[in-house]
Amino acid sequence: MQMRFPRRKVLLLTNSELGQANVFLATSHALLQLGAEVHFASFPAIESSVRALSREIVFHAVEGVDMKTAYPRAEVEGSGLEGKTPRFYTMPAVLRICLHTTMPWSGPQYVDIYRSIVGILQQVAPNIIAVDPAFSPAVTACRHMGERFLILAPNTIKDFAISYQPPGDVFWKYPCIASGLPFPIPWCYVLLNIYYVALALAICWGDRRLREVKQYIRDYTAGDMISLEDLNQRPPPGVKYLVANLPDLEFPLQTSPPHIIPCGPILRPAEPISQADPDLASWLSRGPTVYINLGTHAKTTEGTAVEIAKSVALLLREAAQETGEEKMKEKLAGLQVLWKLTRKGQYDNRRLAQVLGQEMEQDRVRIVGWVKAEPPAVLAHGGIVCAVHHGGANSFLEAVAAGVPQVVLPVWIDCFDFANRCEFLGVGRWGNKSTPPRCRAPELSPVLVDVVLGPKSAGYRARAAELARLCAREPGRTKAARVILGEI
Repeated sequence: MQMRFPRRKVLLLTNSELGQANVFLATSHALLQLGAEVHFASFPAIESSVRALSREIVFHAVEGVDMKTAYPRAEVEGSGLEGKTPRFYTMPAVLRICLHTTMPWSGPQYVDIYRSIVGILQQVAPNIIAVDPAFSPAVTACRHMGERFLILAPNTIKDFAISYQPPGDVFWKYPCIASGLPFPIPWCYVLLNIYYVALALAICWGDRRLREVKQYIRDYTAGDMISLEDLNQRPPPGVKYLVANLPDLEFPLQTSPPHIIPCGPILRPAEPISQADPDLASWLSRGPTVYINLGTHAKTTEGTAVEIAKSVALLLREAAQETGEEKMKEKLAGLQVLWKLTRKGQYDNRRLAQVLGQEMEQDRVRIVGWVKAEPPAVLAHGGIVCAVHHGGANSFLEAVAAGVPQVVLPVWIDCFDFANRCEFLGVGRWGNKSTPPRCRAPELSPVLVDVVLGPKSAGYRARAAELARLCAREPGRTKAARVILGEI
């Protein structure tokens, strides 16, 4: 029998970008099932997603500039996160952009959002609040107002526990954020990682823009700003952190502080693909399928798309060839590819058709701009033999929860961590180690073949299925909702 709680008023405060907000949408659903009165506060861009989830949720529009609009797009697109491979000489620019993307607002923009949230807090008068750690104005407002709140995050245990590890581990054991270094760090890269971590700390401490924003907030709110870095380094006393992770999905940690509560993948319930898109469900049932989805924000250039197409063509040729007794014919027969392609810039399928024309004509390769069904519904179909994605937390966890092997093509910030996790956990491979955020067919092709067809493919599938069973013991959204309500 499912435990039910007295009806209590819960307020969820999050940015509107789905990378952060998905865990809030998922937890909202579980809170409703447990009988809570759910209020959801964010920017208007996400209101339609909230309404589609349930009409019972009370939506409150936050006034001001949302995170995506405030992003320094010229910096992001031109100076590192979407354009340059992390290297010794590019990392200063990359780390500076990482800081600006996690706290993109100017002082006046920040204060406008802060004041709007203060008004919502006064209007709703919630019993408990769950806050997005990257939504700094919301965290700051909750602290200034003396509200009782928790942190709800798509982040991992490591993200919040790194400062609790033995002294020095941050320098030699764990790759610096956005560095693209492998885990475990080879000894030949330890000095480089030390330099990157020291550089990140120096940029964070010395950033003039951030100092000016903090001073502006202090002047206009009579209190200090609470940033993501503050939450990492100096957690507020008594505040629990609910993370979409489990120790079994994490790098080895010497200690995990008690305020960090691992919930496992916190995923939205998805309408079955047979209902959301019957045509696609029928097509997927024709044979085993590789599902390529590099996200919405990580747009794919034409050059990178062509390299991926070349790798897909080689994979399909390999699948069509006899490879001896070890070949799993029932798995390989009719191998096909579904590719959700979000283009960067204007280009059509002509160059892709030069590589995959025959396969596209035979409908063995579908390249589409949008898929009606949610990614978890596609992955849950049962015929997906590999998920190729950009290393976002949601993409990684959706594939883990579905028990699907992965190939990760990371593009920025924490995506490299998930590519490392994929290999460390034994559920797949990192497909572009030498040239992120781009990829090259000579590197990606053998990785795809290895994960889908190679001698190790059965091991990847078995390990993915093992982790999926672990995640299925209790849905992450249910555990998060129980902890939230248990705080009242």
